[in-house]
Amino acid sequence: MAKKELKTGKQSEEKKTVKKGLFNKLKKEKPVKVTAEIKKPLEDPFDVIKFVLMTEKSIRMVELQNKLVFIVNRPSKRPQIKQAIEQAFDSPISKVTIAVDQDGRKKAFVKFKNAGAAGDIAIKLGII
Repeated sequence: MAKKELKTGKQSEEKKTVKKGLFNKLKKEKPVKVTAEIKKPLEDPFDVIKFVLMTEKSIRMVELQNKLVFIVNRPSKRPQIKQAIEQAFDSPISKVTIAVDQDGRKKAFVKFKNAGAAGDIAIKLGII
């Protein structure tokens, strides 16, 4: 009897390893993304930046949140936008948020590290 119990114990262990649940079938390995980019200096930062958007809401953002709103080229990515704006205006950036509006334009909301930097840049550009 002991031999039979050992055999059934081994069989049940084998069945456990062979059995796969529904969730195991659905899980797939995700491909690993390579995020390391080589930072090359841009030839012209204004290839990425189209213009600065100045509406009532964006002017409020300049005054209260130290942010500027740029319309950028649609295929440009967040690191490219950050690098282009840092090169164009020589001011460090803390955050870039991106949105695409109903007209299909890509807006980049850029927050600057230095206090008042957005206002200074807006004055240099002649917006405020």
